[in-house]
Amino acid sequence: MHRKKYFTLVPLALLLGISTFYYLPAEEKNYTLVVPLLFWVAYYSWIYIEKKSKCNE
Repeated sequence: MHRKKYFTLVPLALLLGISTFYYLPAEEKNYTLVVPLLFWVAYYSWIYIEKKSKCNE
């Protein structure tokens, strides 16, 4: 596991998730579930890009 990447992205995701949950109206609270999805997309994209750049060297 890439702990440094994970622990870099987690505070941002938590802050974004809590703020969207707090500020969105009740009808749109389900959009808060997009935040974990974006977190995992960013995490695995970062790993993929790093592996690809190491292979090209």
